[in-house]
Amino acid sequence: MLSETFSAPGAPAPAARYSPVVRRGPLLAVSGQVPFVPGRLDGPVPGFREQARAVFTHLQELLGTAGAAVSDVLMVRMYLAREEDFAAMNELFDEVFGDVAPARTTVWVHLPGGLRIEADVLAVVGA
Repeated sequence: MLSETFSAPGAPAPAARYSPVVRRGPLLAVSGQVPFVPGRLDGPVPGFREQARAVFTHLQELLGTAGAAVSDVLMVRMYLAREEDFAAMNELFDEVFGDVAPARTTVWVHLPGGLRIEADVLAVVGA
C-alpha cells in the first residue's frame, strides 16, 4: 500500500525532511505542529493559550487537507514546555474535542525559541 502526503496551502515548507501529513489507507498521521503563524517571522505567538489555539488550528487545517476532521482523531501527543500549562491545555483540549476525546499522551520537554507547546495526531479517515 502506497503512502500519500499532504501539506496545507500557504503553510511554510518543513524545516527538515518530513511530510506534514501522511496517509496510508485509512490511517492519517499529522506531524508535530508548533504555534508559528505563516508570514510572521518574529517567533511564536505570545501566551500559552494563544500558542495552543494556533497549534490546534494548524492540526485542523492539516487534517482537512486529507479529508479528515477532529472527530476522526484517535490519538493526540502533547508536548509541553511548562508543567503549569497543563490545566489550560486540558481546557482547550475539551473545547476542541468535546465529549468524545481521543486517546492522549502528554509529556514535558524542552522546546526551543519560546515555544510552549507542540502536538501531533493520528486519525482514521473514511473507515
